[in-house]
Amino acid sequence: MKRLGYLLLGLLAGCATASHEERATLLAEPIDCATAPADLAALEAAMPSRGERAKSALQTVTPIGAAAGVVTGSYKDRAAVLTGRTESELNARIEAIKAECAIAENMEVEKP
Repeated sequence: MKRLGYLLLGLLAGCATASHEERATLLAEPIDCATAPADLAALEAAMPSRGERAKSALQTVTPIGAAAGVVTGSYKDRAAVLTGRTESELNARIEAIKAECAIAENMEVEKP
């Protein structure tokens, strides 16, 4: 039973790291108006879902999840999703692209 808990924890910790790296890459890229529609779609797709926020909450507040987050280095990322900081950063980036590239606020962004 104890091994099952460790296995589940390992799987959850592994799932959370890829999307955080993708988000960091999206936020670090320079603004290019030629690729703005694709960039906006990628940023919208990178928004944390309710499920991801729930998973972050569970992994952040449980002792074993917190310990695994510290060991894997994903604790700060999960806490950022939980507090809404990640969503705020993504929204700020979307607004910066729209402002710099003069994209109308009501323009529909294509989802990937």
